[in-house]
Amino acid sequence: MIQLTDLQDNKFLAEVNKISGSNVLECYQCGKCVSTCPVSSYMELPPRKIMQAIKLGLKDKVLSANSSWFCLTCSSCAARCPRQIDIPKVMETVRHMAIDEKIYPESRKINEIRKFHDIFLNMVKHYGRMYEIRLMAEFNIRTGRLFKDMALAPLALGKGKLGLLPEKTRNKAAIKKMFKLLDKKEK
Repeated sequence: MIQLTDLQDNKFLAEVNKISGSNVLECYQCGKCVSTCPVSSYMELPPRKIMQAIKLGLKDKVLSANSSWFCLTCSSCAARCPRQIDIPKVMETVRHMAIDEKIYPESRKINEIRKFHDIFLNMVKHYGRMYEIRLMAEFNIRTGRLFKDMALAPLALGKGKLGLLPEKTRNKAAIKKMFKLLDKKEK
């Protein structure tokens, strides 16, 4: 049984609540988040169990689970949550806490997700928006599968779904400022 005094000493819960802006204690384990999540079957701990583990202060278990890496942040779970908890924000918070503490679940899929995450952020930082051709090429190089999905590129280019060159951003200075503030905050 969880005692209120135990919860008051739960620094992990307090930190997740503070960063995510959510109150994980509001979760009463109805499981609607799990039933609507399109990727919960791939997660070691589906959203409901992540919420419970956070409430119990099981920081290592939460940060080492693959769940936050598989979360698509599609917000299906949040839309069905009767307590209106922003579960994707909680998952994002957990993922960033794991990155900060250099805790990564060991699996090829997670390593690929991490690489995609890094490449995606570098694209946004450099171009101010997504540059899909470069993202695909860099991801294939980093994962050692040079020709993965390459056959789709001519079709996507022909339909105008991909551009050969990156699109220009109107306010590149604002993007640089945003990343500079983020770097400053993380130090």
